[in-house]
Amino acid sequence: MSAPLDVVATIAVRPGRADAVVEIVTAHLDTIRAEDGCLRYDLYRVRRDDDTLVMVEQWASKDALRAHGEAPHFREMSAELAHELAAAPVVRVLEPASRFAT
Repeated sequence: MSAPLDVVATIAVRPGRADAVVEIVTAHLDTIRAEDGCLRYDLYRVRRDDDTLVMVEQWASKDALRAHGEAPHFREMSAELAHELAAAPVVRVLEPASRFAT
């Protein structure tokens, strides 16, 4: 069994649209958190940067993360967010630094 995947998505929103983005994401949180393999899905505001949000996620496997990206409700949320974002989210899948230690 593989280790869970930690994911951080940085979301740049159009000026003054952070509240709208929070509202859209919040409306989908329960459905996303109920997905098979979702261990964490939390949205944060960046202090002193009103136009940046960060999603912190953890998925049980690569397959669970892949299924999330293909889920109809995720695609619906993404479509709702499209006109609120300043750029495409920057999504990073993390690995523990200790894995690279020699």
